[in-house]
Order: sequence, then structure tokens, then C-alpha cells
Amino acid sequence: MNDTEEKIKKIVYEEFSKLIRNIEGDFKTNYVKKRYNFLLSQLDENITANMVFVSSFESKSGFAIETCAKRIARLKFGDENVPAIVNPRNIRHNINPGNVNGQIIVTDINVDNGELRGIISNFRATNVAAGKGSSRSESKVNQESIKSLLPVAHEYKTEVYHIKPVDLAFFDGKNWIILELKAGGGLDSSNAPANVEKLLTIYAGLNVVNSKVYFATFYNKNGEGNTWTGAVKKHMAFPEMFLIGKEFWNMILPNKITYERFTELYRIALEEIDLNSRIREMIKNTVK
Repeated sequence: MNDTEEKIKKIVYEEFSKLIRNIEGDFKTNYVKKRYNFLLSQLDENITANMVFVSSFESKSGFAIETCAKRIARLKFGDENVPAIVNPRNIRHNINPGNVNGQIIVTDINVDNGELRGIISNFRATNVAAGKGSSRSESKVNQESIKSLLPVAHEYKTEVYHIKPVDLAFFDGKNWIILELKAGGGLDSSNAPANVEKLLTIYAGLNVVNSKVYFATFYNKNGEGNTWTGAVKKHMAFPEMFLIGKEFWNMILPNKITYERFTELYRIALEEIDLNSRIREMIKNTVK
């Protein structure tokens, strides 16, 4: 294992160790809550306990893997290009980077203005995909068309700064890359428009021409190598605006570290955490 691989494994080990400690800390409380659910009353206690763990792991692992992604991106692009405060236009502010949890963009555009949000919503709604099969036309929300939002957003410039959280943003040496990150991306049709509009609002607030946006997932819910399906495809041009599973990791992983190698390093890190033994111990100490 080379030095870069060791660093990646360490990142996964550290972030998922925190995750497991958090799950261990509230596992018993969450288990007791499930016992009050009469729909589960006929299930074996060990089955219920396993369900509690899986539920906790899925709900909390998103933050852990998102933090891993940021730290791994910094290995490739450098700390200065994956900053806590994304501010390419050098807007004046008084935010301490040490107090930022994750990443935020700083802008002088009022990204919460109702009129601007309405314009962005209308832009999405009037450019949705239409039709099925061979007659289908993809969404016209693409890397070129979204540039029309930049001068419009500039009309909502203010004298004070505004902030907006972003899942992941980095400068790749040519463009600012802005990502909305999801686990598998299986959003329903009611949540998809809001997620796209959130991403476009961040893009409009950043307001730099050399920027691109993507809807990204940590894994392909349809299986790596298969065509990804999801409601978001109706609202953004596919595949241009998407980074699904392997494509996402290959964008941020350091050179010569493949997606396949990364998944091996992830497995090794979780083996070192002794995940399975700790799960069994949690269940043993809870189900008596």
C-alpha cells in the first residue's frame, strides 16, 4: 500500500470510527423506540436490533462519506482548492473558517430572494425532459444553458454578504465544480425539483462563468455499469449533468487511485474498525 492509499484508508477509518461511536452511543435508545412500534412486535428481537443498526448506519453514514469525499478531494486538488469557505469573487465577510461545518459559499447575491428563487424554479420547470423512448427529449438544463442564470442573479446583488451551504465544491484548476451529493440518488418525483433548484441557486450565487454543476451519487443504485435511473433526470440533462458512483469517485480520487481500489481501501478500513464484531456486541448488550 503506497502513501496515498494509506492516507485514503486513514480518512475512511477516522470518519467511520466517529460514525460507529455515534451509533453505539444512541443504539439502545433507538432500539427501545422501535419496541414501541406494534408493527414490529412479532419480529424476533435480534432482527429488530439489526434493523435498528442498518437504519442508523444508512441515516448517519451520509455525513461520514461526504466528509471523506471532501478530504479525499483535498488530496487531489489541494486544501486551498477545496476550501471551507468558497469565495472566488472575494466577497468581504467576517466568517471564521474554523467555525464552518462542511462547506459554504459566500456571495453578495441574495440567494434567498423570493423573486430570484421563482426565476430559477421557472427555468427548471420550462426545461424539463419530455416524452418517452425514442421520442424522448432530454432536459435542457445543461452546462451551457445555466449560464443564462448568472446575469439574472447579478440583478439581486446586495451590499451585504449571504451564505449558502454546499455539499462539495472545489476548483479543478480550470473550473469551480459544484456538487449536490446523494447516497444512491433515489429521490421521488416530489423531491427532485427542489434538489435541482437548490443546486442552481448555489450556482447562481457563486456567479462565476468558469463553474459547472453536477448531481452526484456515492454509488449507482442500479448497479455499477448499469444505466442509472432517477427522477432527477427529468430536470437536468443526462448524462452531462450527472456523476454517478464510479464517475464521481474517479473525479475526486488522486491520480492512479481507481474507484475499484478505493472500494478495497474502504473495506480494509472497516475491517480495521472491526465493524461486524462491534455490531454483534451492540446487539448482545442491548437484547437481553
